Parts: sequence; structure tokens; C-alpha cells
Amino acid sequence: FLDMLGYKIEEIRRLSYYDLTPKKWHKITSDIIKNQTMVRGYSKEYEKEYIKKDGTIVPITIRSWLTKDKQGKPIGTWAIMRDITERKKAIEEIEKLAKFPTENPNPVLRISKDGTVLFHNYSSESLLEHWYYKEGKPLQDRWFQFVLAALEDDDIKTVETEIGDKVISMTFAPIVEKDFVNVYGLDITERKKAEEKVLYLSYHDQLTGLYNRRFYEEELRRLDTERNYPITLVMLDINGLKLTNDAFGHQVGDLLLEKAAKVLKMECRADEIVARIGGDEFVLLLPKTDEKEANQIIERINVAIAKEKIDQAILSVSIGFAVKQDASDDMTKVFKKAEDDMYRHKLSESSSMRSKTIDLIMNSLYIKSHREMLHSKRVSELCEAIAIKMNFKNDDINRLRIAGLMHDIGKIGIPDHLLNKMGKLDGNKWNEMERHSEIGYRILSSVNEFSEIADYVLEHHERWDGKGYPGGIKGEEISLQARIIAIADSYDAMTSDRTYWKRLNEKESIDEIRKSSGSQFDPEIVKIFIEKVLGKVW
Repeated sequence: FLDMLGYKIEEIRRLSYYDLTPKKWHKITSDIIKNQTMVRGYSKEYEKEYIKKDGTIVPITIRSWLTKDKQGKPIGTWAIMRDITERKKAIEEIEKLAKFPTENPNPVLRISKDGTVLFHNYSSESLLEHWYYKEGKPLQDRWFQFVLAALEDDDIKTVETEIGDKVISMTFAPIVEKDFVNVYGLDITERKKAEEKVLYLSYHDQLTGLYNRRFYEEELRRLDTERNYPITLVMLDINGLKLTNDAFGHQVGDLLLEKAAKVLKMECRADEIVARIGGDEFVLLLPKTDEKEANQIIERINVAIAKEKIDQAILSVSIGFAVKQDASDDMTKVFKKAEDDMYRHKLSESSSMRSKTIDLIMNSLYIKSHREMLHSKRVSELCEAIAIKMNFKNDDINRLRIAGLMHDIGKIGIPDHLLNKMGKLDGNKWNEMERHSEIGYRILSSVNEFSEIADYVLEHHERWDGKGYPGGIKGEEISLQARIIAIADSYDAMTSDRTYWKRLNEKESIDEIRKSSGSQFDPEIVKIFIEKVLGKVW
């Protein structure tokens, strides 16, 4: 969205929807949200315009969904948008080329009903010879048929033909009372290329080059006939795509999709339909394929997927299928069976893959910053020590130890130049750095076994007095575990060398922690930390 409009994140935060869209869209969008989104939970895809930072207009297609709070109360919408500037340009080009020019550099002929060429304005012999033998001689039979048809029906006839590397549209306009036909030739080569481009875009997914949902649905109707039974429908879903996007960015997520698409194209036959029908979903339509053959194809795909290596992510897929044996099987139900089969596999496969991805994220963060690795391990040890002194149960101690280790996992989404910057961060850069707790929350909340830890990570920069981030919550509204992490995190930061400050000694660090008791930190935990963990007098 930022790239599309040319803004930076801090600039967008200062703008409202009304600043970003032309006035003519304000009421229309409000009506769509009111009449569709708020009622059914989603809107149909519709066209709209946004204003770029430089003032130009970008046309988009948009589809929005309702988002609700925990009580089910509508609190806003989120949307998926697609820039259709190039598609608009292609359509405009088609419309422009389709208009007959006033000064026509293309062929114009006049032909009598006996086939004699009465007039022509074209000098290219190759083109003229394609239409007729010699001036004054009869037209070639295939063109003369259009002359006769136009005169007989008293109606305009149009035909397209390829001449050399050009595509020419020939229009036969009858002048009945004078028994001749005017022929207007128009070079539509560029128009045909533009049409082909639009046709390609309308049936293909731009990222992967596979067919899209629209093409798949049309082919399904075409292939659903007796001669193609049994038809196998295979559903395939990329595991952990959102987790990858959150951790490593959409470029890496797109790479996963492209790699998966490449495997599917290689492992399927030419007459089989391979389509991307959703963000992380693909479908294979396999005519004349029974259950045994389908299992063989799926096995080949799984083997090929396992061989694909990506440095920053794990390519993992869940696959399910169902077979339509004959006309009595409802294809809608076959699709549902394939989808259910895929989700059954996903339940067992996705969790393991997500856990592996979390390990990959942590390792990637440590590679980005050795300092972060050491800091995370020390914070983990301090959290464990505090939990023991507070008489936590063993499971809770272990959970807090892991939370301490992962408290800064969201820094994987912070650019390297900020993470390793020498000197203190200024306002905008600090705002960017503050995003790490929210990024960490999104990453961890997508994995069931880390969902509780995700809340601790989200809140570990909240303050006892409510002046922290990202939620500005205070006191016991902050989870106990997050309050512990906050103290351990701050103490280790103060006692370690950073690029923007010199570390404090133990006494200086304890004094700072004590000063912040009741403002930044929970005073009871501070007392336990100083007296029982560090063994110092309060």
C-alpha cells in the first residue's frame, strides 16, 4: 500500500481515508461499507481510486472485510487492493486503436460486384497481392466471398487476417445501388497484442503465471463431462505463508508462492489445469485421473517440494484431493471433500512447520545481530530466576523462560540498518523500532503452542504508569509475565554495552531500576528482583 501510493509509514499515520481518496468516492465507499460490509461481513470487489503522494490518481480494485472485537462488535474494516493502472492503460489503448483514423495510412479499396478493383490507396505490393492479383483483375476467391456477402445482405462484414507480421482488420461496406463495396483495412496488430495482454491478465495470476480462479471455474464447467470421468480435484495450501510474510516480508512470501507454482507446473501434464485460486491456495484439475494416479501425482509433488530450498523460509504444503467418478457426483461436494481432506492434513503438518519456522526466525535474528542473541539468552535466564523466586509452577517457569528468550523475536521485521545502527535512534526511527513488539505478537500468535507467550511479548514494553507501548495499558492490566520481562529486559540493557550508551555497573543499574519502581515497573516485582534474585538490600 505504501509503495503503491509513494508514502512512508510515518506519513500515512498522519492521514485519514478522506485525504487519500477523491471526494467522489467518500459517500460511495461509505454506502458500500454500510450496506454490504457491516451487514454481511464483506464487500464485493469494486473499482475505486486513491490519490498518490505526488497528486496523481491510481485506479484499484478493492474488496473489504469487517473486523470485530472480542464481543463481536464491528470496529472497522480491512481490505485487499490491487493496482489496475496497467490494465486500464491496455483497455484505453484498445479503445483508441479500435477507432478508425481520419487520415488512414491503411488500405482503402473499392471493388465492383464482379470482383474488379476500382480503386486502392496502398502501395505495398505484398499487401496488395494478398488481397488481389493485379489492379483491375478479380479479387482472390476468399476475399471476393465477403464482397458478395456484403452486397447480398446489404450489411457490413468484417474479417481479420494475418499479413506478414501484421494483423489487418478488413471491413466490407456495401454501396448497393452502385453495385460496389468499399473495403477499409486497419492495422490492428498493436490492438491484438493489447487484447492478448488483457486476456492473459484476465485468466492468469500475475505473481505465479498460473491460471486464476476465473479460468479454473470456466474450465471446470467445460471439462465436467462424461468423457473426462473420473476427474480428480486436488487442493493445495502453503503452510505458514502469513507467518513468513510477518517475519521476513512479502517478498519472501511471494518467493514461496513462486517456488510452489514452479513445482506444480513441472509435475503436472500439459492438459491438466493448475490454478492459484486464493492467497495461499492452489487447485489442480486432473481429467481422466483416478485415485491411484492422483496419489502418484501428489507423491511426486511432495518429493519435489521437499527438494526446494529457500534461505529465509520453509516451503511446506498441505494437499488434499477428491474424485468425481461419474455424472451423479456433485462437483461442489467434490470440491468440499478435497478441501476437507487438505485441512485434515494441514492440522497435522502445519503446526510442526510453524514451530520450525519460529526456530528459523530466531536463528535469522541471531545472524542479523549477535548482540540480540546474547541479550535474549540473558533476559531468559533473569526471567527464569525471578519466576523461581516468585514460586511459579514448573510449567509456568518454563513458559516464562521461553518468553524471555523470544521477547524480541519481532526485531526480525526491523531493517538491519536500524537494528545495528550506531548511535541513538531519532523519533521516526524509534517509532519503527517500537513496532517489534507487535510484529513479535503476530508471529507467535500464529503458532498454537506460543499463543499465550505472544501476549507477554506484545506487552513487555508497557509501563506500570500506562505510558508504555503499544497499548498504553497500566498496572495489573499488564500480564504478570510481561511485567517480569520488562524488568529483566531493562536490567540487562543497562548492564550491557549498546551502540548508543555505555553500560552501567551493577549498583548504578539497581539504582535506576529502584528509581523506576512504581512508574515504569511493578514495585513488588522490583523488590523481589533486587532482594531475592540479585541478593542486594532494598
